[in-house]
Amino acid sequence: MVRAPEKFLDEYLSHEKDLKGNPSKKSSRIQRRKVSEGEFARLKQNLKTVWGIYSTPEIKEILSKKQRIRFLDIEGASVSLNLSYVDKGILMEYELDMGDKKELAGARVYKQAEVNISRYFNSEAGAEGLLKTTDTALKVLVEALIDEEILEANIWNVIAQGEQIHISNVVSL
Repeated sequence: MVRAPEKFLDEYLSHEKDLKGNPSKKSSRIQRRKVSEGEFARLKQNLKTVWGIYSTPEIKEILSKKQRIRFLDIEGASVSLNLSYVDKGILMEYELDMGDKKELAGARVYKQAEVNISRYFNSEAGAEGLLKTTDTALKVLVEALIDEEILEANIWNVIAQGEQIHISNVVSL
């Protein structure tokens, strides 16, 4: 027969009491950014517009000849990013300023990456997913897509001219 050590229950209960009082315990719930109905509608409309243009035969034809069509450039306080249409969807390229690092003699450190973010544009749950993100670059994208209305005509014009829509959203997150 297996028996618990002496005072096991007392020790366990005191340990549990200590854990409950610990404020550093993380919640499993994901915080959703608070937006009004109008802001949420603008975000969804912008996502729908960008994806709708990507899905057209004209963009597919251009992509068969050219690897990338840059169309949106966004500048945030610590992130600069741009969106491009590529053969496999919508690509976000970004550079994130990670700040100064003492262990590297005060050198400024940057993180650069390319991420396919099509899943946020081509599904109904995409807007919800963007609002729940903890990724700094995606947060800057969300702010821009909420604050600015991206018109279909503007995207077509900048693509035709080989330029990009530029949004400066210098807000610290």
